Amino acid sequence: MRLGLEPLLLLPLVFAAGKPKCLPSGDERPINAALSRGGAGASVSLCPGSVHTLYEPIRFTAARQTLTTAGKVLGDDRAMLIVGGEQQAVAIYGDCPGCDGLTVSDLIVDGNRPQLLRVPMGEALIAMGNADGHHVTGCRLFEPRGWSALHIREGDRKQCQRARIDNNVIGPCGEEWDEEYDGFVEKEPAWGNPRSDGISLACKHSVVENNVVFDTTDGAIVVFGSAGSEIRSNKISSRTRVVLGGINLVDYDPWEGDYTGTKVHDNEILAPSGFVKVGIVIGPSSWSDDTETSVFGGTVTDNTFSGQRFGYAMVISSAHDFTVLRNKVLPGSEFIGVPGTTCPTAPENGAPQAFLINKGSAEGKFQREFVNGEVQHIICINPPPYRDRAYKPWRLSDAPEAITARAAAAIDASPSSKLGARVADSVVAYQHILLAALDSISNAMAVPIQSDSTDERLAALEQGDVELRRGLAKLKRSIVKLTDNVADAADGRAPLLKSVYNAVRQPEVKPVSRTHVARGTQAASQSHAVMSVGVVLSIGAVLALALAVLRRWRRTAKGLKSR
Repeated sequence: MRLGLEPLLLLPLVFAAGKPKCLPSGDERPINAALSRGGAGASVSLCPGSVHTLYEPIRFTAARQTLTTAGKVLGDDRAMLIVGGEQQAVAIYGDCPGCDGLTVSDLIVDGNRPQLLRVPMGEALIAMGNADGHHVTGCRLFEPRGWSALHIREGDRKQCQRARIDNNVIGPCGEEWDEEYDGFVEKEPAWGNPRSDGISLACKHSVVENNVVFDTTDGAIVVFGSAGSEIRSNKISSRTRVVLGGINLVDYDPWEGDYTGTKVHDNEILAPSGFVKVGIVIGPSSWSDDTETSVFGGTVTDNTFSGQRFGYAMVISSAHDFTVLRNKVLPGSEFIGVPGTTCPTAPENGAPQAFLINKGSAEGKFQREFVNGEVQHIICINPPPYRDRAYKPWRLSDAPEAITARAAAAIDASPSSKLGARVADSVVAYQHILLAALDSISNAMAVPIQSDSTDERLAALEQGDVELRRGLAKLKRSIVKLTDNVADAADGRAPLLKSVYNAVRQPEVKPVSRTHVARGTQAASQSHAVMSVGVVLSIGAVLALALAVLRRWRRTAKGLKSR
């Protein structure tokens, strides 16, 4: 009997061993439940190759929590998170006070911007910080819908420190600014911010190393002060999109321009096929028209630049106590570009070149290759024409709201739309004319014939018949004229609808927005259909009244003849 019970005693161990140790494909709910239930120190592993569509962000809830792929797998075997919410930008949210020591590792995170488009005021795809010791490693991040792929925030009390970002591949991120679509005020884009950073660091004493960042349409690595941090051995490139800045040290906020002890060294910045406006840019006025503030205290050394598609390798202005030495441009590199519409003209910025500095606003130790020149909003430069074709910003499909607005504007501006308004006015005018004619006929018939003589009654009847025929002839001419006008309006609607269709379906619009195009065209068609229905009903009402008067006259005439 003892031997027979041993297999039964082992059954719980067998079942325990058979339970999955990772979460299979699904959405954010089981992940959030596991983090909430696990508390401090919880580690949530996603199954290799699993796909998780998120309709709300994954949220860390306590210190030392980890989100990873089981087994530390690499490449496409990592678990994938895909943003799926209509107005969702954040996939992973670790910006919580007291959540020290969080780790995000070995995941693929798809922001899904090509499908879902931008989110106005959207946050970063991975939002961390506001605590100590956050670590993001071994991840593949791309197409965020908000302003950055990865943001380490300074914190509610500026307590963030010791973050680590390493061995990630980030990009592509964002769209290029299209003035025809996004407008000219960069802080107020009409349909949401098109651009996106790769890494946005605002956390002191942090390390950003061994990352590959490419095709980020704002800054590849943006350092917000972050005193005591080190940005080293990263590879930044432009492949198919325009990159504003490779590494940016330009922001006064949130650390009041303090870059003390921040070191940027041994990074490689390449511009092989896309366009990099500035490889490394230092100082607020280099980036914008802010000439009132400055940054201080950083060190930038031993970085390399290579490629034929640079505007500038390095630009410095409104900075002091900076050390910039031993940065090199490799042979064969070229510096090109043309001023954009927002570039200053009096005076103009220094021409595209490797090293540009504004010595009037920059103080420190700088390598001798720097050339003095004007610097303000240097990122206004654009790529030069290619094969006689001017630069056209790359972007995704129009927002549905933009399509609707453009369709409405096309309808309002269309000559055919004005014709339709004139036709409607004509209908009302013709109604008044026709009703006046019918009233005169009715009044003529209503006059009593005060005579007992048959000849007199017949003469009066014949005279009434003549007046009626004249009134009906006038009515017929008015109806024919009205019908012709309506026919002209119908012909006019065809080019109108064509113009609206062409307005909303431009060549760059992707199939994802075709439904919105159809809706805009349908709205235009419906507005004219409503007018047509009104015209038809008006004509019908007038004709019905005319027939009623005619029947009345016939009854009256019949009565006169029978006397």
